[in-house]
Amino acid sequence: MKKAKKIVKSLFIIIISALLLGFVIHTVYVQCHRAEVVEYLVDKYDFDKKEIVLLDYEGEKFHDDTDLGIPFDWYTTPPTWKLRYNKRTFGVTKTEYGFSDDYQLEDIFEWSVDYLKTVDPNVIGIEIDCGKLHNIVTIENIKEFLINDNDSFVIYYKVDDLSPYHRISKNGESVLSSEEYKILREKILSKYSSICENIENKHVILVNTEVEFTRQKYDNFASYYYDSKVDRAILKEKGKAIG
Repeated sequence: MKKAKKIVKSLFIIIISALLLGFVIHTVYVQCHRAEVVEYLVDKYDFDKKEIVLLDYEGEKFHDDTDLGIPFDWYTTPPTWKLRYNKRTFGVTKTEYGFSDDYQLEDIFEWSVDYLKTVDPNVIGIEIDCGKLHNIVTIENIKEFLINDNDSFVIYYKVDDLSPYHRISKNGESVLSSEEYKILREKILSKYSSICENIENKHVILVNTEVEFTRQKYDNFASYYYDSKVDRAILKEKGKAIG
């Protein structure tokens, strides 16, 4: 009995030691890749290098998705860093074209909304889904960013009353989709036709209340976008939005 307990205790110690060793090795591995990304961020944004926190690192990875039904669907994802600075958690990627990052989402959102409001003050938000950027976006070139980099272009638009945009569906439910909505959507988007060539295919989401926006993470490693904190599907269920 005592011998069995000793064996169990020894196995437990071995497992814990292996886990601790794995953690230490991963930590060393991550920190070994800190220098080049810190240099990039300091050069680009003039960050204080002491304030840059490296949270994780994922090297180049090979993927084989042929089991999803596409023969020879092979590809690699580039080295990616997950970092925190100025209370923002963001990602940096290194490809053959150099470094890129999604640090500026909050700034881009604020400047984009301010610009769109100069055309129509009822715009309260916009989805920012631009991937990682090589160049710095500034308030002076925000229109160029919207034209060239933000493919999603989903506008959140506030109205006082949603009832004119309701219709009764075939199963008798009241849904936020009507001819009035289509007319309003076309009118709103036409104001921004200079920003996007396919503006007529973009979304306008109607709300009758203030909406909180925040940085959100994709499922893949250290990739972020900026959108409504409340999921659009939930907004629809609450009767506050039109997709």
